[in-house]
Amino acid sequence: MAVYLHIFNLIIKRQTVIDKYAGGVDQFRIDYDLPHSEINQEDDELFSLGQMDVDEFDFDRLIAKGLSYDEAQQRSDDFIVLYRYDDLPWELKWIAHNQVFAWHVDTSPNIILKVEEISNMSIDALSEQMKQGNNLFKAIRNGKV
Repeated sequence: MAVYLHIFNLIIKRQTVIDKYAGGVDQFRIDYDLPHSEINQEDDELFSLGQMDVDEFDFDRLIAKGLSYDEAQQRSDDFIVLYRYDDLPWELKWIAHNQVFAWHVDTSPNIILKVEEISNMSIDALSEQMKQGNNLFKAIRNGKV
């Protein structure tokens, strides 16, 4: 599935949260207010935390909860910080993006087509969808927008 990219995004595989995060998915949802957040999102395979600046991410909190981060190399295999308008800062084999959405590499081709369709819509078309109550800038789960 796919998550919408904000300016800066910290993206974590769902399985990593299940395997490593103290309290698992339920605690992660509480810690990052996922049910009520307009910015922090989840799809079926990823969690995405959004911020306006990379310095706003609390790496120490993630490390304290069980995720790993190599400070010397400034990278992690557990998560990635993605600036919307740039390439991935380090290579991870489980994530792809098009600077509008990010998705797990195992995402179905149908979802990727939907992501590309939304990503290439004109401002007028997007505005019309918003007027109709269709927020296309949220996580895509199970083939639904």
